Amino acid sequence: MGGGGGGNDNSGEVARAQERTAKRQLELDKKEAKRQAERQAELDAWQRTVDDRRYQLDLKADSRADQALAFEQSMGQQQLAYQQSRDAQLFGLQQQEMQYAQADRVFYQQRATREEDRIVAKEQAAAQKEASRLAAGAAGYDPYKQSLEQQLRTGLIGFGEAQQYLRDYTSQYELAGREGDASSLAKLYSEEIAPGRFQTGLGAAYEEILGRQASEEEKTKGLERFKGGYYQSVSDLKESLYKSQEYQKKFNKSYLDSYYDTMFGEEIKDKEGVGTGKRTFTFDKNLLPDYAGDLKTQTKVTLPAFGEGFTGTPAEIEQQLQNIRDSRQFLYSAGLTNLQGEIDKETQKLKNEGAKEVQKIAAQGDIYKSLVGAFSF
Repeated sequence: MGGGGGGNDNSGEVARAQERTAKRQLELDKKEAKRQAERQAELDAWQRTVDDRRYQLDLKADSRADQALAFEQSMGQQQLAYQQSRDAQLFGLQQQEMQYAQADRVFYQQRATREEDRIVAKEQAAAQKEASRLAAGAAGYDPYKQSLEQQLRTGLIGFGEAQQYLRDYTSQYELAGREGDASSLAKLYSEEIAPGRFQTGLGAAYEEILGRQASEEEKTKGLERFKGGYYQSVSDLKESLYKSQEYQKKFNKSYLDSYYDTMFGEEIKDKEGVGTGKRTFTFDKNLLPDYAGDLKTQTKVTLPAFGEGFTGTPAEIEQQLQNIRDSRQFLYSAGLTNLQGEIDKETQKLKNEGAKEVQKIAAQGDIYKSLVGAFSF
């Protein structure tokens, strides 16, 4: 019985526990239902808010679309008005450019007309100036030619220069038909001026090169050769005189001859003026050294007696000069040798006397040592 009563008590406790659990579960369900309801209410409220916002946004979007359409329509009207205004301005500018172009064409046409007039006037003035210049050149031709002939006669200009000056003048002033004047100038030079100059130059050439006047035969022959063209100028004549036998015999010298003239004197010439190959060389014999004391006796050499000069060929003169050099060298060497011997003798004498003094002093020193040794106790 007792065991059964205990079992009833447990059943009641379980029932109460179940009841409490059921109550709690109910409360939890209510709370959950309430929470779900609140959550759903919040979601519904949020959805309504979203829908309202979407609606407002849609309204705004419609308003903006209307505004954009109105703005596009306004911009199109403004752009159309601006394009019409710009087209009108461009048309005005084109019209203005056409006016300017027309004005430029008129200006340049007038300018070209003035330039043509200026060129024509300039050409006319140049033609008049050229005509005046040519007329002045033609008028001054004869005085110019006479001036050239005078300068040619006096030697201020040469024949080639005179011809060139005359050609330049005729070319500068377009003087046609004056070719004969050049021929007359050449005839004047060849027949009158050149022969006279050559005669003068011929005489001067003989005096300068050969040292004498030209004979009449030489003058005539030289002038004939000049007229025949053998001599083109006085320079050709001078070259011929330099090659002549007369000049070669009298004046032609080689480099060696000039050297001998400088070293040994001018070459001696015979009565005909031809060189003999000999020269006279002079010198001062007082400049030669001589024996002093008994040096001549010691050397036993007698020097030659040189004169005040030598006459002979360059080789002979050179041999005589070599004899002088050898004699001078011998005297100097003999003097130095004799001097050295005297010095050696005096040196040896001093050495001998010194040795004697040393021996004497040594002997006296031995005597003093003996005396000192005698008094030693």
